[in-house]
Order: sequence, then structure tokens, then C-alpha cells
Amino acid sequence: MVTRFEPWRGLLLSSVCGILTTLAIFPMTPAQAQRSPAPDQPVETVVADPLQSPFPLPWKWIDDGHAAAVKAKKSLRFTQQTPQYISPDGRYVAQATLYFTAHPEAHRQQLMSILEIRDRQSGIQQRIESLKEMPPEFLAEVPQGQGLIAVLVPVGWSETGNRLLVRQLSGLFATDLISDGAWIWQAGVGHVATVYPTADEYDFATLLGWSTTDPQRVLFQTQTMGNPKATIWAVDTQGSTQLAQGDRPRVYGTTLPATANAQR
Repeated sequence: MVTRFEPWRGLLLSSVCGILTTLAIFPMTPAQAQRSPAPDQPVETVVADPLQSPFPLPWKWIDDGHAAAVKAKKSLRFTQQTPQYISPDGRYVAQATLYFTAHPEAHRQQLMSILEIRDRQSGIQQRIESLKEMPPEFLAEVPQGQGLIAVLVPVGWSETGNRLLVRQLSGLFATDLISDGAWIWQAGVGHVATVYPTADEYDFATLLGWSTTDPQRVLFQTQTMGNPKATIWAVDTQGSTQLAQGDRPRVYGTTLPATANAQR
């Protein structure tokens, strides 16, 4: 059985393959393919999410931060909040704050987050540090945490509103090592599972959303480097993985804009 970290062992100190913020873009996910601009609209040039996620992180903000650090010739710290994700019943709201340490040398940068989930009825709020949710075997191979990407960001709720789907992005700056997992939180229980495809060899997994066919499963797209062909998988909370080529991803709830702009 393959895990998304086993292929990385022994590779973390190898020669770099290019700056992460300027990686070649992989084929779009089905969700992104539906968002093409109209023919009469100008096409904007932006720094895209390296996994072409339907829930992209602000990579232009990261790229701009790195450029600022290069210009300043020193490390700089930046913060930015994600949108707020409100459960379908309106009871819970989830939001993450991104913390980016930019550095002139890209392999020394870090991207972390703190995920906050608030019960609007009781006022109780949970704070989850993304670094604490990373597998220890992966962290053990990262020299002093340099270049580490360890992020938890909410992407949507289940249809019943009792489960929150969170994108767990893990990787290293200045390498081609990056992949998604799904971190799942359940009301009244807390964190219940971290899942990712385990049925095949792959280099990159991209979280797509909840399965429409089986709402208890999470959909991923996987690819191998240099191969444009993508495979869609449905994964349950026990890690059981099955092909799901005809399935469609879904997320539920209301999304509100971030309450704060990017800060330095």
C-alpha cells in the first residue's frame, strides 16, 4: 500500500527541480475546466496553484512575498486569511489564517496556517495548528523545517453540515514535492480522519471535494510527473480507495469573503 509520503523518503535532500512558485502547471481539474473565461473577456496572467486545485491558495501573494524578500535581501513575514466557510445549518464557521515566511532563498521559506472552527451557538472555538497535523516521519526528514509547506485550509462542508472538509497541502519549496490530503473534522467529535489515495503509485494528489455518489467518501485526482493523464479516486475515512471516474465533487455551505486583507 502506497502512502503519499513513502515516495518522498530519501528525496528531501536531493537536487532541487525548480522554484515551487514557478512550477509548470498540471492539467486542470474538472471543476476548474468549468471556469474558463468568456471569449470576450481578457485573460489575466496569474501565478496558479501548483496542483491546479479547485480550492487554490493565494500563490500570487506567495510569489509577491518572495519577490519582496529578494528585493529587501532579508526574511519577511506575511499573513492572510482565507474566506469563511459556514455550515449549511449556519451553526459552524471555519476559517484559516496563512503565515508565510518569505526568504531570498526559496528553499528556506515556510508556509503554515492555523485553522479556526467556531460554534456560533455556544461560542466555543477550536484552533488547530497545521504543523501539528503533519506526519512525524515527514517532518523528521525536513532539515530544521526549512522550505516546509504545511497548510490546513477549509474548503466546504458536508451536505448535512456535520463534517468539515479541509485541504491539507504538504510539500517543500524549491522542489517538486507537493501533494494534497483531506483533513476531516466532525461536529461533537473533532478531527476524525486524514485521508489520501492509497490504491496506486502517484506523484501528486489534488483534493476535489465530497463524492456525489457516496457522500461519506472524498474525491481526489492523482497524476504522475510528466504524464497528463489523471485518475479520479474516492477515499473513505479508513483509507479504502476505489476508482471514481464518473463521480462528481461537491462541497456545501456558504462562503463569505475573508475578514482581513493580506498583511505584512
